[in-house]
Amino acid sequence: MLPPRLRWKLRIAAQQLEKQLDYWKNLWRGAQVTTRMCPSCRALVGVQESVCSHCGARLRRRPSGLGKLLANVLPQYTPVSYGLLTANFLIFLAMFAAEQQGTVTDFGRLLTGGNQQTLVAWGADVAALVAQGQWWRLVSAIFIHIGIIHLLFNSYALLFIGPLLEELLGKERFLVFYLATGVIGFVLSNWYYPPWLVTAGASGAVFGMIAMAVVLSRRWGSWGRILQQQLVHWIIYAFVFGLLIGANNAAHFGGALAGAALAFSLPNPNRQQETSFQDSLWRVLYWASLAVIALSLLLAVLNRLEH
Repeated sequence: MLPPRLRWKLRIAAQQLEKQLDYWKNLWRGAQVTTRMCPSCRALVGVQESVCSHCGARLRRRPSGLGKLLANVLPQYTPVSYGLLTANFLIFLAMFAAEQQGTVTDFGRLLTGGNQQTLVAWGADVAALVAQGQWWRLVSAIFIHIGIIHLLFNSYALLFIGPLLEELLGKERFLVFYLATGVIGFVLSNWYYPPWLVTAGASGAVFGMIAMAVVLSRRWGSWGRILQQQLVHWIIYAFVFGLLIGANNAAHFGGALAGAALAFSLPNPNRQQETSFQDSLWRVLYWASLAVIALSLLLAVLNRLEH
């Protein structure tokens, strides 16, 4: 016979477990919903419909299945931002594990990253090699980081601005712009610095996203004045910090310049007001960007295996 106090604790634990199970059951039911409400006429339409069959209003695409479940579990879940963040960490861990020599001193690579030969073998950007035809380094280098501090700084910045921009622009435009600003940052870096400089990191793309957010917030008033000031201060502090530690400020500047230019090129940041042709075009560019990223990372891995 169990003591009364123990029975009471077990009953409370069982009730809490039951509540938690109900919570997850509700999340799973929500992921299976096949209808949603049109924001214009309040009619129920299919969750995959892009145009309301009752009033003709364009509808934003909503995540379904696993995406909807993650959107409930993770606040402000945005697939591209979290996907890029995950890819950065996985590639960093893969590089560290593959180059591990089994000594205590190897853990110093967590702070400083691998040596230049290792970075080049894994696909870091080198202007001379890009000029020889290894174009994929302009992409693979975006996902390579030189030490854990470098990775954490870019990850924090990406988590800060990524979900905001992805929610406004949509995952298609966000990924295309992220890739474009990162590549342009390295192109400017390769023009400015000596041809055998080894450089890598998502900083150019992150600066591009922050600069884009600043321009969009000022042109369309998407966010408040306080957030605008935070974005501007972030860029200033990051540039100054980059000067102090000798970071690749040419890539930072190139990414920021590209992000601002792309923001000015958008007629309207609200993807709900796009035509069906524009919507289809961004989908094509999105999948093309994914293909370029996958191909570049594959070529980087093959290059590492050859060395």
